[in-house]
Amino acid sequence: MHRCLATLALGLAMFGRAYSESTSLPEPPRQRRPAWWRDEGVVIAGSWVTLAYRLRGGGADDYDAKMAAYRSEQTPETARRLKDLGFNLVMIPLYQGFGLATERAAMEDSKRFTEICHKLGLRVGCYTFSGTIGYETMLAENPSARDWLLKDQNGNYTFYNGRYYRRWANRSHPGLRAHLREVVRYAVQEARVDLVHMDNYMFGPGYEPYSVDQFRQFLKKKYSPMELVRRLGFSVTDFIEPPPSPPQPDRYNMDPVYQDWLDYRCETQADTYRELAEYARSLNPEIVMECNPHGYYGRLNGGAVDHTRLIGWGGAFWDEGYPSRLEDGRIITRFRSHKLGRAFGNMVFQYTPTRVSMAESMANNLQSLGCPAWFAGGEVKPMVPPRPADRLDERVIEYIRFFRREQRYYRDAEEIADVGVLNTFANTAYGPSAARESLAAFEQTLYQGKVPFTLVPGRYPGDLSRFRVLVLADVALISDSLVGAVRDYVMQGGRLVLTGQAGVYDESHHRRKARGLADLFPEPLGDKISRATPGKGRAVYVPRVVVPEKFEVGMLPEKRTELLDAVRWAAGQPLAVTVTAPETVTMCLYRQPGGRRLLHLVNYDEEHPVERVEIRLQLQSERRATVSVLSPDSGGSQ
Repeated sequence: MHRCLATLALGLAMFGRAYSESTSLPEPPRQRRPAWWRDEGVVIAGSWVTLAYRLRGGGADDYDAKMAAYRSEQTPETARRLKDLGFNLVMIPLYQGFGLATERAAMEDSKRFTEICHKLGLRVGCYTFSGTIGYETMLAENPSARDWLLKDQNGNYTFYNGRYYRRWANRSHPGLRAHLREVVRYAVQEARVDLVHMDNYMFGPGYEPYSVDQFRQFLKKKYSPMELVRRLGFSVTDFIEPPPSPPQPDRYNMDPVYQDWLDYRCETQADTYRELAEYARSLNPEIVMECNPHGYYGRLNGGAVDHTRLIGWGGAFWDEGYPSRLEDGRIITRFRSHKLGRAFGNMVFQYTPTRVSMAESMANNLQSLGCPAWFAGGEVKPMVPPRPADRLDERVIEYIRFFRREQRYYRDAEEIADVGVLNTFANTAYGPSAARESLAAFEQTLYQGKVPFTLVPGRYPGDLSRFRVLVLADVALISDSLVGAVRDYVMQGGRLVLTGQAGVYDESHHRRKARGLADLFPEPLGDKISRATPGKGRAVYVPRVVVPEKFEVGMLPEKRTELLDAVRWAAGQPLAVTVTAPETVTMCLYRQPGGRRLLHLVNYDEEHPVERVEIRLQLQSERRATVSVLSPDSGGSQ
């Protein structure tokens, strides 16, 4: 495999469900995809810093230089060049929270540039703020906006990334909600963009009076007085204060107020996004809503982002950070965001200035090549490059052209996943940090072990019978109802892999008298691998996922062959595909209507080409299959 990406297109029939009886649970919500979103896919070029932020932010350039760069971005020549390079979605600035009057003239500039792009057949997405305001000008326009500002537990305002003049605001405050609706109205009805980006969707309510009052109201709505007594020992919520950040990891995991505080913040975040998305679609059903909560890595970003209740209200989300790559033997990857995004019908936007990052996005993402380039000052350059560069690499341009040219291999492609990896909100939010590390290590093992799998959110598991194997990798916190559904799945013919602390606690972090799902095994679970065949199914327990001492997401566990062997034993039959290649090669398998199957291979190690990759696909039909190999590195199909 002398390349970063290879795609195999096959005409054949594949296996259906794991078994016939359905274990059906709530399905992830998905929004309708506009026709262009499906037909074209997305390749982004961006320059979204607003004029107000450029001027207020200072820097080496004087006013005239900043204005010249700003004007050069919004010309027909710039738009035409972006189109010629293969980009089809241009992300531009619209509003950054410095006040509608302050930014009105620049908003009109963005409206004019949107018209220029549309005439050339380009789609336009606009940057809008959602979590910070430039308080110096915003308060001059609207003094009541002071009530929107977040405060920490010491009563101090919080600000964005060292920019003290950009203060975090509570997007759930009625005043800010109304302000955001007006921004969305302008974007959809006046600027007529195709996509609205809501930035900085990470931090939720804080410790200012409005947030504290709303948290108390949340508790009253969530629990009856008797339920509060059983949970807290009392029913009066009038003097409850939000807890501080934990002084050490896991310190507050079993604190009920801490648990509810995280739940409240996540619910509030999702509710504000839902309101804005539904409002935007009421103005134009074709609009795409997208936000930036950062990527999904099995934790709560900012202590306020539950991706599984947030992203379903839109069509895309950002996993912002440095490009995917191989670094010191560890694959830094966004496959978790991609797989979760697919479950909710979401594209994932990410920085993709390199061949490896683009190959990963082509293989895993939902018809998005991400954002390879930035066109600040009208100059098209790599977005967040690994090393400084004045222009796009020709090989990157070829990847863009390949992706646009070969869209027939990306449309309506449904991931084939023999294995589902289940996780829950409780485990993510306030489960043991060691359990989250084990889960991440198991996921990494499946990804680099080239197992066809996907992620299963506990809030929306869907029909479990679609999986040959279900994995609960140290999912320590899981509800009784979900435990019951998993048990039914196994008894009806499903296959299960449990590890470590899986099922030890309920969703409130209360230890069960008997570990959930332990009754599937004839003997008590201990420090050895246990196998069982309950009902029509199979179950295997692995006592420990051995992670490195200083674990980081992307690291592989020790004894990972034990984990892969457990999955294969549970499956009972060969998985849909087996790929023999180094651990730096990954794969994804898809089906398209009409019978075509697509196998994407990504080599993260550009310096070491791979040869003699062995691939075995399980077929139901004896009909002869035709195979084509495509790669942007080879210049065509084979």
